[in-house]
Amino acid sequence: MSTIETRSESEKTASNRDINDIFDDIALSEERINEESYQKGLTDGQSIGNTDGYHLGYHRGAELGAELGYYYGVLQSYANREQNTERQQKSIDLVLNLIGEFPRTNDEEADILRLADTIRAQYRKTCAILKINGKYPESDQLSF
Repeated sequence: MSTIETRSESEKTASNRDINDIFDDIALSEERINEESYQKGLTDGQSIGNTDGYHLGYHRGAELGAELGYYYGVLQSYANREQNTERQQKSIDLVLNLIGEFPRTNDEEADILRLADTIRAQYRKTCAILKINGKYPESDQLSF
């Protein structure tokens, strides 16, 4: 008896609806399904993309940190030598200061790639002034 009541309720609902609304629902069902699928895909993609982006950024940041740490260590060992000329000492201090000012937290305003390139160029210049081979041993493995 409940199925008869249920049918009559659905028939009442269907009979109260305008036939144009029913045809619109049928015609627009594909568009509605596409929109729902798009939203689900977008949500899933953002979730996966955020995770992948975090891991990529973490590993690239670690690589950059190791490179800058190497430069800092090499120049720190030369920083307090008594035989440094004034030009050598200024160049060493410049690179050490650039590394010291490098952002250690996320800063949307900082252009870390430009800053890293500036530090690399100044480091190479300083190595030339000091007449040392300060090549970063892992430079062939860097991907940026």
